[in-house]
Amino acid sequence: MPSWPWWSPHGGPVPFRIRELLRAVWDLHAMYGTDSPWLWRGQANGTFALEPSMHTRVRARAPALDDMSVETFTVRLIDAARKAALDIHEGTKLPDLALLALLQHHGAATPLLDVSLDPVVGLYMAIVSPNPDDDTKAGALFAIRRPDRAIADFDSRSFNGIYNWVGDEVAFYSAPDVSQRLRIQRGHFLLGRVSTGDSRVTIPLSVDSGNAGDNWIGRRMAARGVQGPPPPATSDVGVFRVAPTFKPLIRNWLEERSGLTRDFVFPTEWHQPHLERFAASHGRRASF
Repeated sequence: MPSWPWWSPHGGPVPFRIRELLRAVWDLHAMYGTDSPWLWRGQANGTFALEPSMHTRVRARAPALDDMSVETFTVRLIDAARKAALDIHEGTKLPDLALLALLQHHGAATPLLDVSLDPVVGLYMAIVSPNPDDDTKAGALFAIRRPDRAIADFDSRSFNGIYNWVGDEVAFYSAPDVSQRLRIQRGHFLLGRVSTGDSRVTIPLSVDSGNAGDNWIGRRMAARGVQGPPPPATSDVGVFRVAPTFKPLIRNWLEERSGLTRDFVFPTEWHQPHLERFAASHGRRASF
């Protein structure tokens, strides 16, 4: 289980703590996000590591999680999708990364890590899960520093070429709107090679080594309204804890005010049911 140095409001009734959590998330996004923009990712079960689904699949099914395994199985996935004719969208043959983005948003395991520009979408993902058991667990909302290195939406390079070009960095990928889910979730992705320096994250992103009572988000939140520059972010990733007792109340609040619902965020692609079946057979728990 990852030991996150996450921030969570404490003291006072639950409605007050929820307001403080929402305020902290929005302050990091709006007040402190101009010079150093943040990407957002929600996980309804905070006991999971921050890792792409392909890494989860490789760790469970292959001898070791390394770049060779990730490349091998990703290329196999791309080849299988092309053989199934899933790579054509509106008459356009999708390049490798756009095809991976399409497959990722329908449940296939890829080396892409889903993120959003919108903290509201990330927060919704931190409280909604297809697994009912996650409702009793704390969710994690990750704020991830946006990388400088970027990949164009229709980059025509092969996956291997892009993967090796990324090197020791992490790249930001804005996929084209090749599915309704990508458009609705305002989906973007991170791509990085395997990193083994921190068991909590498997791509080259740093996480604060402090604990829940001593982290840069907490110091920054405490400095609001204080004259002078804010305490610096000391890692690429900051984590907000979403307590299980918060989840139903935040979900109702978001659905009433933002229009987000489970069906809206996860729409069924009735015109391509075979895509759902293909992605499910190549999910994070599927064998190779």
